[in-house]
Amino acid sequence: MAAEPVMMALAAGAVGGLLGVLLGRYAGRRAARHPSSPHSANPAGARPAHALHEPDIGERLEMALEATGAAVWDADLVAGTCWWSDTFPRMLGYRTRPAMPPDFWERRLHAEDRERVLAHIASHLAGETSAYAYSYRLRHEGGGWVWIAAKGRAFRDDTGRAVRYAGIMTDITEARRQEERLRASEERLLKIMEAAPIAVNVTTRDGRWLFCNAQSVRLMGRDRSELMRTPVTDLYADPADRAALIARFDREGAFRNAEIRFRRPDGSVVWVLSSWNSIELDGEAALLTWLYDITDRKAAESAMIQAREEAEQALADLREAQESLIQAETMASLGQLVAGVAHEINTPIGIGLTAASHIGEQAQVLRDRFTGNALRRSEFLEFLDGLSESSRLLMANIDRAASLVQSFKQVAVDQSSGDRRVFELGGYIQELLFSLRPRLKRTNLRVAVECDDELTMDSFPGALGQVLTNLVINAVVHAYGDGDRAGDRGGDRLVEKPVGTIRITAQADGAERVRIDFIDDGAGIAPEHLSKVFDPFFTTKRGQGGSGLGLHIVFNTVTGPLGGSVSVQSWPGQGTRFTIQLPREAPAIEPAVTAEPVLG
Repeated sequence: MAAEPVMMALAAGAVGGLLGVLLGRYAGRRAARHPSSPHSANPAGARPAHALHEPDIGERLEMALEATGAAVWDADLVAGTCWWSDTFPRMLGYRTRPAMPPDFWERRLHAEDRERVLAHIASHLAGETSAYAYSYRLRHEGGGWVWIAAKGRAFRDDTGRAVRYAGIMTDITEARRQEERLRASEERLLKIMEAAPIAVNVTTRDGRWLFCNAQSVRLMGRDRSELMRTPVTDLYADPADRAALIARFDREGAFRNAEIRFRRPDGSVVWVLSSWNSIELDGEAALLTWLYDITDRKAAESAMIQAREEAEQALADLREAQESLIQAETMASLGQLVAGVAHEINTPIGIGLTAASHIGEQAQVLRDRFTGNALRRSEFLEFLDGLSESSRLLMANIDRAASLVQSFKQVAVDQSSGDRRVFELGGYIQELLFSLRPRLKRTNLRVAVECDDELTMDSFPGALGQVLTNLVINAVVHAYGDGDRAGDRGGDRLVEKPVGTIRITAQADGAERVRIDFIDDGAGIAPEHLSKVFDPFFTTKRGQGGSGLGLHIVFNTVTGPLGGSVSVQSWPGQGTRFTIQLPREAPAIEPAVTAEPVLG
């Protein structure tokens, strides 16, 4: 066991005088056992004081070298000889000990290491260093190279001249391979981190930088040296954010995707998703953070929010404008009704006024003749006959005017007030058409109404009147082209009035519903326009008085307050059919418009 501290010292590189003595004695022992060895001469083996201990020390040294895979050498600079342990050739791939001349080691030295290693040895032998340690490559007997780590020292005489040097060699080939693999792995990892689109940082809790990759440099808008000098807290748009993140990390541990703002030197703000974890770098506890740039996403979100708000405002403005236009269209329709009825009332009132004037004039003539005692019986009887006829004309035309006024009053009140009431459907349709006579008189169109007797509804007659009025005007203008005509005469030429038949049929559809069909035999609707007829502002008469709201109002009114549905079918050149299905009792609360127009 006495040799074990010595061997540990050898393995650690503590090669001193004791190593020289041991190697000298071991060399003498090996020379005695191998008389044919070229190293049989060894003066150190002649010391009798140590003869009793030589076998133990040598055997233990040999066992230590075998166990550690190390080899030792002892060079006599004066005699020009060198001795190697048996483990040295085995280290180089020899199964048996080969002939080992003094240049055996130097001839196997790698060419790239030769100059460096020999210069290192020469420097030490010249007394420039107290010991030497270096690594190099030796050629393996089976091909390839073996990496060797060598440690040793020179022994000098009284004058300081190196007379002997010895040392230990260790095979570090596998260790060098592992180091190379580790170095290559570290280089690959560093390249990956440098090329990563995510910023990777290692910092201390107090804000010192230990590592940052290229993306961190780009993200923060600073060069690497400046960034590494800048305290981490100074990079945050709000320095309190870092304190909050550290508090969260202490509370929750590793976390991901916290949205944080950093400020660049130019004042611009960078939004990132920040993820945190802990790491140990070079023995120091640190914080590992990943930063993913979401500045573009934040800008897009902000632009999207702004665009959405602008779109919502535009939609609200559009709806308000649409409601205003619809109201204006309704009022315009009511205005047309007023104008038409006023025109119709003018005739009976004019006839009544004429009849009344005639009665007054004849009464004055009769009074004058009576005062002058010139009144004859025949004249008086003639006056009575004229009075009777004038009275009849006056009563008939006043009654007609009263009927027109009553019809107008009911339709106008219904269309303007929107009140709900119970009404007889057939009679209401007739009243409505009566109010439209002024418009229809300018055409040769015939309107036929077919309605079940005593078919009543509890609904909104004004809304229904608006629907039928719009359908009639739409047919006159679009189906029969009356919108393209200026009147009965165009300049000096006679303009042909549109001719055709509009049929309105109304019938019960079960006990709870009513079906109204509005059919014309006009031009029909082009297939490419059929799906758009209920869209707001769609018209084929743009610039000719068409607003594009007539059928849109029909759709909204039928599906809204009337609580029904409307569909359209058309055959170009043959006509169009609008089918309206309504509940006989309208909904109590106006429903939201969710229905879609049905096209045929």
